[in-house]
Amino acid sequence: MRILILKNISTELFGTITLAGRLFHYFNKNGIDCYLSKFQESKIIDSYDYQNKVLPINYWNLKSNKNVYKNLNIDIIYCLASDDALAAFRLKKYYFKSAKIFIGVYHPRQFMVPTHFFTNYQEYLYTKIIKNIPFQNLIFMDEACKKSHQKYYKIKFNDSPIVPLPMEIKGKILEESFQKDKIVSVGRITNFKPYTFGVIRAIKKLKSEKGICFQYHIIGDGSDCIKLKKFVNAENMNEHVIFHGSIPYESINKIIMDAFCFIGMGTTVGEAAGIGLPSLVAIIDEEDVSYGLIGRLPNNILGEPGEDLELISFEKSLNNLYNLSTEEYLEEKQNSLKKSSFYAISNLADLFLNTFKNGKETKINISYLDQCLFRLAQIQFRFFLKKEYRYK
Repeated sequence: MRILILKNISTELFGTITLAGRLFHYFNKNGIDCYLSKFQESKIIDSYDYQNKVLPINYWNLKSNKNVYKNLNIDIIYCLASDDALAAFRLKKYYFKSAKIFIGVYHPRQFMVPTHFFTNYQEYLYTKIIKNIPFQNLIFMDEACKKSHQKYYKIKFNDSPIVPLPMEIKGKILEESFQKDKIVSVGRITNFKPYTFGVIRAIKKLKSEKGICFQYHIIGDGSDCIKLKKFVNAENMNEHVIFHGSIPYESINKIIMDAFCFIGMGTTVGEAAGIGLPSLVAIIDEEDVSYGLIGRLPNNILGEPGEDLELISFEKSLNNLYNLSTEEYLEEKQNSLKKSSFYAISNLADLFLNTFKNGKETKINISYLDQCLFRLAQIQFRFFLKKEYRYK
């Protein structure tokens, strides 16, 4: 089996980029021939091993890479975002006639672009793909993502597999000692991840009402970073909030290993649990509440909205955690470790490979004109989109 992971990797570090790199490395280390696309220069991708399997790709002119792809004989093309699927079907048409195309759905609104006044070309193409791809080739990260797309498209994706996010799980506590005042978050600071605002409000209230003083370390950058810094300043919380910005992935553990609590969603919250760190699962679009500690949740709950679970304020969660006895806190660390093993890539890789084997070949005609109109629609129609869908 020869796999091509297709991802429009930029200079910004976020979930599906780390996922692409994680799968790419794991497959190659375990004897599975895997390649990764490189759309533009990127320090992230240039640091990867197996550089001979990192392939340039020009989404605007796929034929310019003819010499790279014409003799490659790819069996599986795995796309990690809806935009990449358009290029995948064109690659198949030009170079890989018998390849099976799979699309990973890693956001509850990934294939949703509704406008106020008219249907735009993005929505037209996404609908074309969703309705024509074999459902066995549509991989959802969890039940919440599947349910949201079923509701939107009025389609039952009964044959679509759920493959949880695979993660690099350490499986051991990296630091026995910890700073009881240290909270950490890692992730993009963006419109649909507003939990950092709620955490800052919570620690301000805990300080004023209960005398509990936390230091909140925020790792990451994004479109709402300036807004968040202004909020910190307005709330007079500069002494309690530390911005680290974007840092190399391998440096993150150095900051979080002696923390008391982690707050986040997606890959980061699972990997934090994997070093024995009690971790609160934040929720997409929610500022002030979470699902609580990952170690106490059912499997595969990483922050998608709409789960049938109790919502707990950050203030209550942090206060409860702070007031645990030493024995109770150590129990929460062990609960985190135990839960994180569910997401270990070593446990999930075979599920990916079996899904690829059971998929079906399909042909969906995506033309060069489609690609151009799609890109124009991204620019032209953004402000016609319903607000909640603008920053998926």
